[in-house]
Amino acid sequence: MTGGLSSDRLRALAELDDAFTSFAAGGRAGRLHQRMGAAAGELGHAGFPMLAWLAAWAPVRVTELAERSGLDASTVSRRVADLQDKGLITRAVDLEDQRASLLELTPRGVQLLADLREARRRLLDDALSDWPTVEVQALAGMLRRLTEAFDRLL
Repeated sequence: MTGGLSSDRLRALAELDDAFTSFAAGGRAGRLHQRMGAAAGELGHAGFPMLAWLAAWAPVRVTELAERSGLDASTVSRRVADLQDKGLITRAVDLEDQRASLLELTPRGVQLLADLREARRRLLDDALSDWPTVEVQALAGMLRRLTEAFDRLL
């Protein structure tokens, strides 16, 4: 890996790797989820991304949801069943293939997702309260670029 990389670049990559590790460590995700309140508790930790993906991609089949999310179909099926049991998503017959069903958010699912997004934004605002808006915008842009770079690589 070190072939051809400057020592400055290697240090920068090590700092970035350490920052990612630090951010992910310490149960931060679970504690953030708890701070989001009752709506998050009802949904469970893994439910938010599933609702967000359904909002973005619906109507969608379970197999497509699994493929696009990078999760295996059995995991997606279990999460979908849980969300359906909670009245947050609905299944409709796929008119192109009567054997398949399409998933969509229910009005309750749409409202819960909106409430969770608002709670997450409040947490971000609390965490970044001493950051100037321009730095928050820069971070958002860099995270988008990082996501796009990984999408091209993977």
